[in-house]
Amino acid sequence: MRAAEAEVVQTEKAQLADDRTTDALAADASFPRTPRQERGQRRVESILNAAAELIAEEGVASVTMHRVARRSGTTTGSMYHFFPDRDTLLGCLAERHAGELRTLMFEIEQDASSWSKLSTDEAVDRLLAPFLEYSERHPDLLPLTRLARGTTWGADRDAKLGPLVVRLTRAVAESRCPDASPAELTLRAVTMAAIMGGIANARAHAQDLPGPTPSDAELRNELRRALVAYLDS
Repeated sequence: MRAAEAEVVQTEKAQLADDRTTDALAADASFPRTPRQERGQRRVESILNAAAELIAEEGVASVTMHRVARRSGTTTGSMYHFFPDRDTLLGCLAERHAGELRTLMFEIEQDASSWSKLSTDEAVDRLLAPFLEYSERHPDLLPLTRLARGTTWGADRDAKLGPLVVRLTRAVAESRCPDASPAELTLRAVTMAAIMGGIANARAHAQDLPGPTPSDAELRNELRRALVAYLDS
């Protein structure tokens, strides 16, 4: 028992030493703090991973600072060192998703030039498949997206991702309607982006209605149908 306790104490001392080093280097930095050492970076990733796991398993309401600390094996002091509150933690998790989605969208855009050779169904699948695969690999994404409405970090995320989504939906619209005017293409692109955003949040709107709440899989299928029907119309 003494050996185990000594190991815990030693680990906490190492974490506190790393925290002091980061404080000295970034004393005036605003939250969230960016870790300057590899150990701190690994700790931040483990904290974000723990928050994502809790969201996927039990929903966003299950995320508390103490539960995330326990899940990630992090001391409470270290948690508050990097994330002063729950909202900052969730915002950083959303920011991590945003960075990965930006990369994904740039990759999709590289393929957009060939969409004119595809049917409408195929073009929509090329647009949606990478997003749907990402969402399935990260089941915390949609609950976090629904929570983002009305938050500062949600607005920041939308400002970064929104224009890229519209660029992609415009590429799909242009592949189907090459003779449309720029104004018409923009209108269709914005409408398609709105359909995607609306269906992403549809589960939250359906919770107070009679009958079972649609599953994410059902909503993904309806999204595909809606985009194909809109483009074919």
